[in-house]
Formats: sequence, C-alpha cells, structure tokens
Amino acid sequence: MYIKNKDKGVILISVLLIVLVLSAIAMSIGSNFLLAFKRSVYQDLESNSLELFHNIESISIKRIEEKNRFGSQILTKEDPLFKDAFYYEHPSGQLFAQLSDASNCLNINSIVSLSNNNYIPNPKGIAAFKKLLILKEFDERNIDSLLDQMIDWIDVDNQPRGSGLEDYFYTGPLHKPQQYTSKRLFYDLSELKNLPAISYFDWKKLKENICVVPFAGMSKVNINLLNEADYEVLTAVLPNISINDAKLIISNTPKDGYIDIRQLMQDFPSIDFTNSNASIFFTSNLFLLKSEIIKDELKVSAESVIYLENNRTGYIISRSYNGL
Repeated sequence: MYIKNKDKGVILISVLLIVLVLSAIAMSIGSNFLLAFKRSVYQDLESNSLELFHNIESISIKRIEEKNRFGSQILTKEDPLFKDAFYYEHPSGQLFAQLSDASNCLNINSIVSLSNNNYIPNPKGIAAFKKLLILKEFDERNIDSLLDQMIDWIDVDNQPRGSGLEDYFYTGPLHKPQQYTSKRLFYDLSELKNLPAISYFDWKKLKENICVVPFAGMSKVNINLLNEADYEVLTAVLPNISINDAKLIISNTPKDGYIDIRQLMQDFPSIDFTNSNASIFFTSNLFLLKSEIIKDELKVSAESVIYLENNRTGYIISRSYNGL
C-alpha cells in the first residue's frame, strides 16, 4: 500500500507523541517509586533509630552502674568508661556512641535551693554563676537582672525581686507570647530565652560552661575531668583563685587523678579549696551520652544525660533527638 509523504509525516509525529507520553508516564512512575522508596528508608531509619538509641542508653547505664557497683569510684580522663567508644554494625546503619562527663559546667538551677516547698536564692550558686559571667566580660548590672529574673521564673511566689519579673509582666498585653512563669526548675537552656534580660547577652557565649540539671542546690564539679577550656568554671567555683591559678591546677592534675581534697591541698597549699561555690568531687554522677546512626548518606543523632543516684541507680534525666 502506498502512503503519501504527508500521511507519513502525520504517522511519524503521532508515534513520537505516543513515545513522549509513555516516557513521561514512565518517568513519573519511576520518580514516584524512588520517592516512595526514600520515604520508606527514612521511616525505617527514624523508627529503628529510636529503639536503638534506647538500647544504647540501657547499655550505658549498666556500664555506669557496674563501674560503681562497689561504691563511688575515682573517675579520670583515662577511665575506660570514657575512652572506650561503642561501635556496632546494624542493618539500620552504623551505630556510634560515646560517654563523657557532664559535670564540667555550672548547673543554672544551682542559683536556688529548696526550702519549705519553695525555691529560695542560693548565695553560693548565685556567686558562682555571677563570677562565671563576669569572666565572660558581661555587664554586671545585666547579670544581676538575669539572675533576678531566673529566680522569679523558678520560685512559686508572685513577689518580684529587685530586677525580677513575675506573672503580671509575662501575662500583660505588651508581652508576646503571653505566659506564666514556670514555678519550677529549668529543664533546658532554651528556657532562658523567655527572660527579657537575655537580650543583653550573646547567646553563644553565654551558654558555654553552663548546663541544666533538674536539681536545686550546689553544682558538683569533678576536678579530675576538667580540661584546659574549663578554667573559667574552676575560677567561678573557687572564689579566691585567679584564672592563672585555675589553669595551673588543671594542667597539673595527675593522669590517675586526685583521690580526695587533702591530696589536692598538699599539691597546692596556698589555695583554699574549702571555701568553694560548688562541691568539689573526684568522681561523677552525671554523664553525657552522644549517639549517632549513619546509613549511607543519612544520619540521625541523640544526646542523653544520665544521672547516677546514690552511686547505685542510673536513669535518664534529659534526652534530645535530631532526626532526619
């Protein structure tokens, strides 16, 4: 059968259009399949990672409890508890975990102590926090305002301190968002951003060397685990020493650590370790667990703070999760 040239052109164009449509459909199906596959991988990693992180928390708590099974143990930077990282190959990905000491910081809740079901100012905790911020070269008046607002945020009464603020301010028409003071301890550093005085501080600089542990009273610092970068913490804890004194103590701490305060005083007889704004310890009851799972180019991570109560029972007091 003879086909005219004009008809040949129509047929060719029709075939090309059909091929183009089929290609578009195939690409759409392929793209949707790839998207569904990636979503499935993400969901599997997300769900499995939570279970794996909980498992590694349990393993870490058991390691800490085993370390202290026969009583409180001296902990140093060379202890296997900190030196031995955890690595495990799992179908969901490669799991990495590392324990470290979490007491080389000042607990912001140490500015109060609990008395008669109310949180009242703790002079030593306030002195340590104030000295730390002065060392960071923040203005003293702004520091005082921040401290007053922190205490008012925690205490259960509605009586504002000198530079403090209570519910009347936070629920007022000019404050956004309207809210009430927590009347409890801080659970996360980000809660400080609720306080107007925080605007006077460089947030990145402020949060160095401070932390949140949901307990009032004196901070506890393990002097054996302080690094050179922690000299400001030690200077804030010991009110009668200079920055150079703090650096000298940290740099000359024996590799196997100090056993007690008497041994520390023998090495530094000119320094008064008894008059401190925090408890000087040679062991730790607060630990930071950092975990991450890597699957191909995907990564999820978590941070957990473990508290060892009475040197016997460990449990999680805070947890943060960074998903995909």
